[in-house]
Amino acid sequence: MARLLWRLAAMLAAICAATLLAGGYLTESTLRGAQRESFTARFALVAERAAAAAENALALGVPLAPDTPLAGLLAREAALEPALRSFVIVSAQGEALLAAPVDRTGAGRDTAQARAPIRNDLGETVGWASLDYDDGALRSAQQRLHEVVRQAVWPALASMCAAIALLCAGLVARMRRRPRPLGFPGGERALLAVAAALLLGAALAWVGWRASVAGEAGIQPDQIAKAQAMARSSAALIARALAVGVPADALVGVEAHAAALHGQSPEIAGLAVLAPDGRLLAGSAPAPGRLTVTAPVSSGAGQEAAAGEVVLTLDSGVLTRKLQATLLDMAFLGAVCLLMAMELLALGLGTRGARALAVADARRSRLAHAAPVSWRVAGAASVRPALFLFMLAEELTRPFLPTWARTLAPVDGALSPDLLASLPLVVFLAVVALLQWPLAAWSERFGRRPGLMLGALLGAAGLALAAVMPGYVALLAARLLGAVGFALVFVSAQGAAIDGSASHDRASNLAQFVRAILVAGLCGPPLGGLAADRWGVPAAFALAAGVAVFAAAVAWMQMPTRDRALPQPAAATQDLSWPAVLRRPGLAALLLGCALPAKLLLAALCFYLLPMHLHDMGYGSAVTGRLQTIYPLTMVLLVPLAARLADRWRQRGNFVVAGGLLAGASAMLAWPADGALMPLAVVLLGLGLGQALSITPQSALVADLARSLPVRQGAGILGLFRLTERGGSALGPAAGAWLLPAVGFGPALAVIGALTLGGSLVYGWSLRRRAGPEFS
Repeated sequence: MARLLWRLAAMLAAICAATLLAGGYLTESTLRGAQRESFTARFALVAERAAAAAENALALGVPLAPDTPLAGLLAREAALEPALRSFVIVSAQGEALLAAPVDRTGAGRDTAQARAPIRNDLGETVGWASLDYDDGALRSAQQRLHEVVRQAVWPALASMCAAIALLCAGLVARMRRRPRPLGFPGGERALLAVAAALLLGAALAWVGWRASVAGEAGIQPDQIAKAQAMARSSAALIARALAVGVPADALVGVEAHAAALHGQSPEIAGLAVLAPDGRLLAGSAPAPGRLTVTAPVSSGAGQEAAAGEVVLTLDSGVLTRKLQATLLDMAFLGAVCLLMAMELLALGLGTRGARALAVADARRSRLAHAAPVSWRVAGAASVRPALFLFMLAEELTRPFLPTWARTLAPVDGALSPDLLASLPLVVFLAVVALLQWPLAAWSERFGRRPGLMLGALLGAAGLALAAVMPGYVALLAARLLGAVGFALVFVSAQGAAIDGSASHDRASNLAQFVRAILVAGLCGPPLGGLAADRWGVPAAFALAAGVAVFAAAVAWMQMPTRDRALPQPAAATQDLSWPAVLRRPGLAALLLGCALPAKLLLAALCFYLLPMHLHDMGYGSAVTGRLQTIYPLTMVLLVPLAARLADRWRQRGNFVVAGGLLAGASAMLAWPADGALMPLAVVLLGLGLGQALSITPQSALVADLARSLPVRQGAGILGLFRLTERGGSALGPAAGAWLLPAVGFGPALAVIGALTLGGSLVYGWSLRRRAGPEFS
């Protein structure tokens, strides 16, 4: 068993090291981008201001010649920017019309160029304002930043890996002193995972702190210089307004100009126009203690006294918040990678290792009941890695799929953009729902392993189609093909999990099946959001297709080639027709009151309403992915506990009712919260808590009924249950697309939450009306 523990430690160390290196790279990239933007923006502003002055001169009939006021403007701007190496106005044919006298010492070495077009009244480009500047200072600053990040990352990486190795060695020594016949070191496994998570968090915090200190020290001077250039540009606009006779105390459009500056440069927090005596003429007065830059407003030709000044207020926390967002991405990435490591542990250990791991978990939970349980749990464990990988491939697309569909949707169609954005989701989930019933019996005959492999390959083909053909019709076709694959994988995997369970441990065994899906839901959205933001949506689809192919390969390697024949119940003497089965007390109320609304709420919120709402609020796919992890994280942590308690207390029906009430009430909180981020996090947390209580007890209730019937009727019951759940999933995006433009985000979610709450109350009322087993 020591070898297995060392293998786990090596896997955790490798994942933590890769996450830390990725965090260092992304942190440095964020700072380098901020450095370059701050350094180059001021030269672009100088070129734009010169081009605007040239356009004004042409409009007044003033030629672009050396003896005009424009030449004086160029000379003044050149004197304010010592990094300039040339500053010229050229014609559209490339002929130099006038140039500013600048020091060309060092020209040609480490230089960059900024250009702005000069257009006439017809919009034709008649010339260019062009300048060359020395960017050696930028290169030196970026090199210093690289050294700081490198010196922070590598020692932290070495220390983290050494600590994991030392901890593993200590745990192995303790195991040898006190051996336990549990098949796999479960407590040591959990301790290693927790220690790795804590070490990774500390290392990311250290790298982020070192990089932020170095970045702020290097970027703040460039931000100030950029703000000064923006202040001079704003002062020139105000001087032009004063020159045409606009009174200084009647300036208009200052607030709109300030908003435009903030949109271009978020560090510009405010703009104020002050009179020579300090009186506020327009804009917002600068707050005391804030960093500001000023530029005088010219009174006109021949006048030395300024007509006022422009004051820009800077927000020095913009860069810090950007770095915090990057580090938060890295923290989520680290947590995701560690969860993936634990989920793929069975894959790394192989089939025998997966069996040992599963049996140890079963014994530790006091669920082992002689030898057959060993096979059952191992059968569920064998399907878990492949299921996780396929669900991960699908979850990678969740943060960007609705917004990508709206981007590709035709603008001149009869349907609204919101409805077109929901259509790929609705098609996907509707096909999955409709295939659940016919595939239930088909999977029994065709086999769990070939069914899962075929489904994974079809899903990979659909994702690859969406990657190589970025069009709306192609996206619909890709989702249709992916839906067939998803239905095959889901039915085959759930059938394998149920086949390997008995009545006393069915909820706990199904918890393994559910956990694979939930961990994929936790890992996929942040990874998919990061991939879409940094590489583009087609690349994210291609990544998902590769993961789906890997899932098919894992199913081929790890799942048993033949399904174990399970003992079937004796022929039933009671009426087993569909009307009679559906009239069993509580079944219809469970399916229509709990299963359907629960999936409808989940799909409406997480698959459609949340991505669309956050996109409309201006947040990117990465933020959406981070917020979407709250629900599956809550489920991953609580589903096993809820399943064990429901099995132990024999209160599955009450767990289902309590979970539905909690989930519905949490969704209704979105209305008064008005869709802000923190209240949304609370809503997702409540949804996760509620569905963690209900999801496995609900599945176990239906599975118990199915196993009490002959094969054909049992498979039909499971198919009906899957059809009901997937029908709710298909209705969710459609309901969201209908309600969102009609009533808004908060009320739309509250309506669906009220439906879930009411359905749970109906099922609870049906429980109180009857006594005895759930389905008697």
